[in-house]
Amino acid sequence: MRQLVWSDFQGTPPANSAAYKEPAAIHMTIHWHVSFTATCTNGRTWTGRVASAEVANVMSPALSWAVPGHVDVLILQHEQTHFDLNEVYRRKLEAALLCIQSQGISERTVVDALNARVQGVADSLLDRLVEIQDQYDAETSPGLNQAAQYRWTEQVREWLDDPSLAPS
Repeated sequence: MRQLVWSDFQGTPPANSAAYKEPAAIHMTIHWHVSFTATCTNGRTWTGRVASAEVANVMSPALSWAVPGHVDVLILQHEQTHFDLNEVYRRKLEAALLCIQSQGISERTVVDALNARVQGVADSLLDRLVEIQDQYDAETSPGLNQAAQYRWTEQVREWLDDPSLAPS
């Protein structure tokens, strides 16, 4: 698991950063790419599945920022846990994508169904990730509630070990 350092936060803080609850913000995305296989099984029915899934948890240093003089190790741990949460859902998404299958009357029908299922699974999991990230911030008061921060950090570590335990 990649450990963040303050030099990863290369963006310029917003002009009104003093009004923000946090003295730092991490910008992350999850990117994915899948490939399919489809075969005609009995001359009439096509069966397809996701053959491979590449899913990446990406931090953008240029869009991540920290207010100089207002950050410390606790704030960095808070941002690390945001990044680790993204990694949990990256792993969940990869596993879910690799389970997607479809059947249809033509190769095109199967591929269209696979694309729709991939998008639906990704949308659902990534929407849930946003909810969990928001809950994390609400409960930890962006790192200021140290007891809650500790609980979340430990919970996310468990989810990293077994992403299936994280809420879907």
